[in-house]
Amino acid sequence: MFAAVTRFVTCTLLLVLAGVGTGCQTAPQQTEPLLFFPAPPDAPRVQFLTWASSPKEVERKHGSFQDFVLGEQPPTIRPIDKPYGVAARDGVVYVCDTKGLALCRLDFKNQTYSVIGVQGPGRLRKPINIVLDDLGYKFVVDPVRKQIVVFGPDDRYVTARDVPEPCRPVDVAIHGSELFVLDNDESCQIVVLDRATGRVLRTFGGPGGEPGQFRVPNSLCVSSDGYLYVSDTHNFRIQKLTLEGTPVWSVGVPGYRLGQFGRPRGIRTGPDGLLYVVDGATELVQMFNSDGETLMRFGGPGTIPGAMILPATVAVDESSLPYFKQYVHKDFKVDYLMFTTNQYGPHLIQVYAFGSFPEGYKLAESQIASLAPLAPSEGLAPGEEDGPARPPQAPQAAPPPEQRERETP
Repeated sequence: MFAAVTRFVTCTLLLVLAGVGTGCQTAPQQTEPLLFFPAPPDAPRVQFLTWASSPKEVERKHGSFQDFVLGEQPPTIRPIDKPYGVAARDGVVYVCDTKGLALCRLDFKNQTYSVIGVQGPGRLRKPINIVLDDLGYKFVVDPVRKQIVVFGPDDRYVTARDVPEPCRPVDVAIHGSELFVLDNDESCQIVVLDRATGRVLRTFGGPGGEPGQFRVPNSLCVSSDGYLYVSDTHNFRIQKLTLEGTPVWSVGVPGYRLGQFGRPRGIRTGPDGLLYVVDGATELVQMFNSDGETLMRFGGPGTIPGAMILPATVAVDESSLPYFKQYVHKDFKVDYLMFTTNQYGPHLIQVYAFGSFPEGYKLAESQIASLAPLAPSEGLAPGEEDGPARPPQAPQAAPPPEQRERETP
């Protein structure tokens, strides 16, 4: 009798643990309206999927039987404090925590959570932005270290690249063998480093409002077709440049309408060439094509999932889709995912999908949730981190260095 019970318990345990190991989840039935952008009657192109702010939204949840067999696991509170930069690859989302002083690793594939860069030569002092290369190397911008800190595919520290003085690096982009580092100190320049040696190859830019010049630039990226995009925050515009620094076009004036900016921040391109620009003032993301034509926006101020509270940046990824398909409407064809960060609020890391319904598909309005449209007087005004809103103002000279903490984390 005892042997039979033992065999039963052993077999049950193996089945339970085997199920846990797969990391599979059953797709939930749609019981509430889903949040799409744009709102009806326009055809939806972006769906909000889900969010995370701490390990509990990522890590595997134990059932009562597992707790009985394995022992109840004490909760480990390691919440993300103040996220900024984000990057994703194959279900793993890396988040720069500017107050937690670490690189947070949210593994939705294996349902685990960990932190990187908290000790040793790779210890981060204030990680702001991150990019991944095709091999899985992580390049983390740290303005306190004044370096680009590199971690390998196994998340171990590899090396660090110095940025020449005077410097306050705030973002980095990769193209071939070159690293493009955005410096928003008084130099307001882009420093191009040799990726292998760290040697300075060239610099371009400079302070000002002319094409190819910047006022407190916040972010940059390189598109797949080899152009550089920069969010020129205090000029209230985005700029497109060649990799040698020659201006191609610029878009933006102060304002809250499409094609206008209150505080342009994180900027990234999708595999289709679309450009995504986070606006920290209007608390949404604007989308442009490669010619600078305004397409649409998603997000908006609010505290519900899918809304934004002082958003910082955005990442685009195709490879992570399998780990978020359970949240996608069954008839919505997804091209890729977008990950955004909110610096405050209950939903710090948010996941959206860009795609479309089949031509002629009609989605009942009862199935669609939408955010209230942004009124011209809402949102943060240019140059304000907190406090009452005010009408957009004309571009001004860059603030002194001691005030720049209000513009970047």
